[in-house]
Amino acid sequence: MGHAVAVDVDRWNRALKERGLPPAKGKFAGHGRVVLTREDVLKLGGLIPNAGNSLQLLYHSLAWGLGTRAPRLQKRLDGLASDVERAQNLLLDAWQLVRSDASPRESYRALTTERGAGRIPWLGPAFATKFLYFAQGLSREPRHLILDEVVATNLRDVWPQAPTTAWWPETYETYCRLVERWVEQAGLRVGQSRSIRADEIELALFRRHLKQNHPIS
Repeated sequence: MGHAVAVDVDRWNRALKERGLPPAKGKFAGHGRVVLTREDVLKLGGLIPNAGNSLQLLYHSLAWGLGTRAPRLQKRLDGLASDVERAQNLLLDAWQLVRSDASPRESYRALTTERGAGRIPWLGPAFATKFLYFAQGLSREPRHLILDEVVATNLRDVWPQAPTTAWWPETYETYCRLVERWVEQAGLRVGQSRSIRADEIELALFRRHLKQNHPIS
């Protein structure tokens, strides 16, 4: 839950205001840089699903995924602002599917096409999976997991044919099921000493990239 990134909220607030998008709330209401953790964003997933909250959940999941550099932030927000009502409806549909315990495939389809393209411009499958993950909130065991280029690349050892930049709904569900099996196997190894969460395995896959490419002393 402490997996954190730094976010330049001044940059975010300027960009939202320039596009006439609803202002960000919560930690984004301040100034300067803030630290945003998984737990912070998952708390938003526990809110009542509605149009306004869906945008707040998207802002925060995007900011957590993009970090301080926030690459292509302007284009991503342009895509959102091009039809904000439609975007809110898509996000709300996806959130409600997660709440109804829909399969990862079905929830993912609400935000992507059958070929894995994002239904909201510049918000592709990597960010769709982040939104679905955080939409689960803190009270649910994670079934919808983050899948981005880093995680997918690090799966190549055990899933050689897995694509690394875009995923069909069936591919996303296969990934989530694979991690569920790993959770079961890890649980057998640790016994009753503690429970294993699926997002722990997702984070381990992501951190493998960090250890390989950005050694931490």
